[in-house]
Amino acid sequence: MSKRVLLTGATGLIGKEIIQPLINMGYEIYAITIDENNPNNGVNWIKCNLFEENSIKTVMEKVKPTHLMNFAWATTGDYLTSEINLEFIKAGLNLLKYFNLNGGKRAVYVGTCFEYKFKDEKLKESDSVNPQTLYAKSKNALHELAEEYCKINDISFSYGRIFYVYGQGENEKRLTAHLIKFLSENKEVIINCGSLVKDYMYTKDIAGAFAALLDSNVYGTVNICTGKGISLRDYSTYIAQKLGKTEYLTIKEEQNNQPQYIVGDNSRLLNEVGYKIQYSFETAIEEVLKYYNK
Repeated sequence: MSKRVLLTGATGLIGKEIIQPLINMGYEIYAITIDENNPNNGVNWIKCNLFEENSIKTVMEKVKPTHLMNFAWATTGDYLTSEINLEFIKAGLNLLKYFNLNGGKRAVYVGTCFEYKFKDEKLKESDSVNPQTLYAKSKNALHELAEEYCKINDISFSYGRIFYVYGQGENEKRLTAHLIKFLSENKEVIINCGSLVKDYMYTKDIAGAFAALLDSNVYGTVNICTGKGISLRDYSTYIAQKLGKTEYLTIKEEQNNQPQYIVGDNSRLLNEVGYKIQYSFETAIEEVLKYYNK
């Protein structure tokens, strides 16, 4: 039986990177879009508004996908507090409803490390959740509802929680793109809390991890992360050094109420999904810098 995946968020920061891994795994890819012009990259693009239930119904009946990979969510602007988060819950459930009605077998949804209750140790999938924003609460709510729905309807379900991200084509308000843009233009960049430690993962590895997760039979939550922490001081300094612009980087240690340490345990990803991280931090940053300076 052929593997047909319906993909949402296929033009996003991570979604665009999953195309080639899925092709390499033998998937026939169908992607929902509202755009008129889409890349000729081996994807069957289907015009569909994710927030219109009848559109989702029509697409599912046409494609009858065996797999569902749901990346779609708003992550720019006022996304932490926006009511659009509630619309994504509804859309995510409608996707599953019509996926099930058309014989779907395996679904993977995307979460965030901000669903967790933070602690000064690596976060495991079994740890408590304590989402604080509408964004994180909505992600967690969809996770719980989707997993329960899939249990009832015998759909294999997994939920990948992403930690921190960097990659090609980021919004300029995100740390990596901001650093590269401003430092390249000889503008000062101020990092206010340099000692904070975070788990940054390259978008190509995140996409590769999700492709492997989709193609597996691993059930439940899986952390999508490197398992390694890096301080904002070291992260920013490395990029500044690669650009030869350290004189434009200022690092402070202001008091803040942010968690000091946000790093994931990626044992399930490595041992159960069997994904091997492809990019070192140095190699990934090299690629990102080439992208922005081409």
